[in-house]
Amino acid sequence: MHERQKHILTGVQLPTSAILGAGFSRCANLPTQKEFSDYLLSDELSVTPLQKSITQVIKHFLRDVFSWRERPPMPSLEDYFTCIDISANSGHHLGIQYTPKKLRAIRRMTIHRIFQILDRKYNRSDAIDTFLSNLLRTNSPGFVVTNWDIVLERGLQYQDASNRIDYGFECFNWRSKQRKTSSADDITVAKLHGSSNWVYCENCSTIFYDLDEKLALHKMIGLIKADFRLFAEEFNNQNFDDPIGDEPESRKCPLCGNMLATHIATFSFRKSYRTFAYPAIWHNAQTTLSKSSQWIFVGYSLPDADFEFKHLLKTAELAFRRRRDAETLNITVVLKDDEAAESRFRAFFGERVHEVIQGGLQEFVM
Repeated sequence: MHERQKHILTGVQLPTSAILGAGFSRCANLPTQKEFSDYLLSDELSVTPLQKSITQVIKHFLRDVFSWRERPPMPSLEDYFTCIDISANSGHHLGIQYTPKKLRAIRRMTIHRIFQILDRKYNRSDAIDTFLSNLLRTNSPGFVVTNWDIVLERGLQYQDASNRIDYGFECFNWRSKQRKTSSADDITVAKLHGSSNWVYCENCSTIFYDLDEKLALHKMIGLIKADFRLFAEEFNNQNFDDPIGDEPESRKCPLCGNMLATHIATFSFRKSYRTFAYPAIWHNAQTTLSKSSQWIFVGYSLPDADFEFKHLLKTAELAFRRRRDAETLNITVVLKDDEAAESRFRAFFGERVHEVIQGGLQEFVM
């Protein structure tokens, strides 16, 4: 480990924030966003009749809207979801076949498929273990996460620190049904786009979390019988309920009995942050960053599509510089052979970028 990296990860008295992107989760063998399209129509994720139906719905949508014919290239997920979101949220058709109701159904099915992809290949990572172990020795580390997966939560579990996770808003433990209480020892984990281990009640606005599993996937949250019947009439009660496995009651809000939904912001240029939790999460992220003298970006490429997050970063940077007790803000960027991303960071933060590591997290913690 370089001397500067030793200073960042060991013995630092000022707060450190880690900003984690898809490259961080890649260390645990999860696919990057660019690789998602390789698995979107995968046979191994299309085993049950329900899963096969999801595959067919996505395939037909790609053919009808993007003139895709089962060969590369496939449209990016940003284009895919943005077309859905703009039409569905404004109440307009996307072509004659796809009503807003159908588009919302396709969105829910595609989100479920992405949760399947995120669940398929997780492996524990020595580099992540070392990174978190060193970071937890610093003074009040915080995490700002752009991913839906629970790689960070798993890593904190291995460090015996998962009970200290604070998502930054009022939420309830799914197993105990108890409200999460805050403590001085909490670790801020601001998941800007939601998480696969959260489920949301659209009636009473309650969010439940489970640190042990991808709750939305394993409880089949977000899959609705009426959605499937829009595309396949054979999905009667038995054909839908049998593949789901759980009784419908197990997918209802424990507080009010309403059916639960997922709580994520899609890969879209028109992300929706309507629910109460997102303003709290983003405010928590900005506060955490503006109090930290060390920012470590891991596996995040600062894409143009994330203009709202880039604004948050710039606001936090400038707020930190206005603090009377402010030290120099040092930014370290950990990438994997991504010169274009390095250029974006240097253009956006200038001399605040202290060091760029192009060999990935493994090189950074060695």
